[in-house]
Amino acid sequence: MPTLILKIALKKIILILVGILIFASYPVFAQDAVNKDKQQELTALEMQARDYRNEGMKAQDIGDLDSAMKLYQKAVELDSSYAVAYNDLGVIYEAKEMDTRAEESYIKALKIDPYYLSTYTNLALFYENKRELSKAAYCWKKRAELGDFNDPWTQKARQRLQDITLSLSPRPAQETREKEVVNLMKDLANEKYILWHDDKMFARKHFKRAKDSYNKEDYATAVKEALDAQNLDPDNKDIEDFIERTQHRALSR
Repeated sequence: MPTLILKIALKKIILILVGILIFASYPVFAQDAVNKDKQQELTALEMQARDYRNEGMKAQDIGDLDSAMKLYQKAVELDSSYAVAYNDLGVIYEAKEMDTRAEESYIKALKIDPYYLSTYTNLALFYENKRELSKAAYCWKKRAELGDFNDPWTQKARQRLQDITLSLSPRPAQETREKEVVNLMKDLANEKYILWHDDKMFARKHFKRAKDSYNKEDYATAVKEALDAQNLDPDNKDIEDFIERTQHRALSR
């Protein structure tokens, strides 16, 4: 009998513990459901923001800048991390000569996405138009660094950066000349390397002929070929030793 009572008591305790665990877990399950609903809501807002942006592009394409501006504004209201829409707003503001807002929108886009290449281009051109060339140079530099090497806009960014750097220099003509001299020196160095490389190649050919002639005991030809090799590669110690050895062998015959 005591054993039966003990079993019943244990069963009640287990049921109570299970109930406590279920009750304690309920807020977690409920919170997960809330988070899931919230995530779905954010996704829906992001999708709606993209719809507004697409409509804004259509309005912009037909020249309706006011409608485009309002649609882009709605897009960023729904999704404050939508860098593309901020860039679009910058373009519209700039076209409407709202320069402060244009600059703010471009900068906002880059804060959200520091790798957004189109905004660097737009902001660089914006600063060029305002003659803020130092800022323009910075934007072109970033565009050139981040862009694909073969991208035409990357090449344009490099060229614009070079042009602005020269225009900001107190001695643009002299710096241009110095750059031309440096490039010429590089070209000459490359050409010299090519010629040196060719000399080495021809020296090896003459030296091989010299060795072949030596093996045939044609020492006169061996010396001649070795001397030709030495003229092309005067620092080669092996050729020098070969000539000395061959001359000695020829005289000892």
